[in-house]
Amino acid sequence: MALSSNCWKYLVLTFNVLFAMSAVVLFCTSGFLLYKLFIFRHFIGISVEYPAILLLMMAIITCSISWIGWRTAKSMHQIHVIITALLIILVVVIEFACFVWAMVVWDNVEIDIKTTMTSYFMMSNASKETNTDSVRWDRLHVKFECCGVSGPNDYSAAGHVPFSCCGQGPLDSIQKPYTSDCSTLYQRGCGNLLHQYAKEQLLWVAMTALTASLLQSSGIFCTFFLAHAIKEKRRASIRHSMSVRENFAPDDSLLAPPTAPNPTLPKY
Repeated sequence: MALSSNCWKYLVLTFNVLFAMSAVVLFCTSGFLLYKLFIFRHFIGISVEYPAILLLMMAIITCSISWIGWRTAKSMHQIHVIITALLIILVVVIEFACFVWAMVVWDNVEIDIKTTMTSYFMMSNASKETNTDSVRWDRLHVKFECCGVSGPNDYSAAGHVPFSCCGQGPLDSIQKPYTSDCSTLYQRGCGNLLHQYAKEQLLWVAMTALTASLLQSSGIFCTFFLAHAIKEKRRASIRHSMSVRENFAPDDSLLAPPTAPNPTLPKY
C-alpha cells in the first residue's frame, strides 16, 4: 500500500508540473486572442472580449492552484489533497463554462457587431474634423480592404469617401484631402468581414477553453486516488500497530500473585 501511495504521489506531482505548464500556455494563448479582439474593441464591443478575459484570469488562478497542489502532494495530508482536487474541479468547470460562453457569444456576435459598428460609424461621421475615430476607421479599411459598415454608400451622406477606402495608408487622410473618384474603391463593407474575424477569434477562445478543461480534468482522478491511497495507508498503519500491540502485550498470568499448593493427605 505504501508503494501505491508513493506512485500516486509522484503522478500528482507530475500532473502539477504539467498543470503549471498548461497555465502558462493558456495565459499566452488567451492573452494573444484577447489582444486580437481588443484592437477592434470600438467596432465589436467589449462584451465580445469577456470569454477571453475570463480565460486569461483562469490561467493566473491555475498557476496558483498548481503550486498548492505541489505542496499538498508532498505533505501527503488527505484533507489538503481533497481540497486541492475540489479546486481543480472548480477550475475545470469554469473553463468549460468559458467554452460554452464563448460559443454563445460566437452565435450572437453578428448582431452585436453590426449594432456597435453602426452606432460608432454615426458617431465618427458626426465630427467633421479628422480625429482618432477616423484614423481607426482608416486602419480598419486598409487591414480588411473594405469600406464603411456595408459599403462605400455609407459615406454618401458625408459627400466624400476616405482615402483608406481606396487602398491608401491609414494616416494618409490626415495629410491629404478626401476624394470620391478612387479607381480602386473597395466595394465590400467591413461589417461582414469583421464579423467573420470576431467569430474566428471566439472559436479559438472556445476551443482553447475546451482543450484546457479536458486535459486538466485528468488531475481530478489522480488527486482523488492519492487521497484514497493516503487513507488506505493510514488504515493499514493503524491495523499494523494494533496487531503489534496485541502480539507484544504482557501475559497477565505472570503478574498474578502466587497461590499455595493444594494440600495433600499423608500416605500411610
